[in-house]
Amino acid sequence: MKINEVTNNLFSFIATVRVILRDGTTIARTCIIADGINQARLMLAHIYGISNVLSLNQVMNENLSEVTKTLSATELQVKTLTDKSKQLNQQAKRMKARQGLQKAQEKLQFANKPLSES
Repeated sequence: MKINEVTNNLFSFIATVRVILRDGTTIARTCIIADGINQARLMLAHIYGISNVLSLNQVMNENLSEVTKTLSATELQVKTLTDKSKQLNQQAKRMKARQGLQKAQEKLQFANKPLSES
């Protein structure tokens, strides 16, 4: 055992994370104990995925009686639709970027043709 493990106290953090299920996603709150906020964020990113850690707050008092909050069916439906909308917008942006790149490559090929072929 190292001396800093005895002299330094661990801190409690409450995190809001997105949990991906087979038929959709849900938001959950969980408690994690770590040396600091960076270590807590890294551990949560490893467990749930870096984009699924939504918020992280240090617990100032040790009263952790209510740790999880479940969303109602309508709140969960709104959250799922919002997430899906963001995914579709990102997919559209990627598709437009690919099409622009393809057009630019075609123009470059046309510009690089020898004059005798034109």
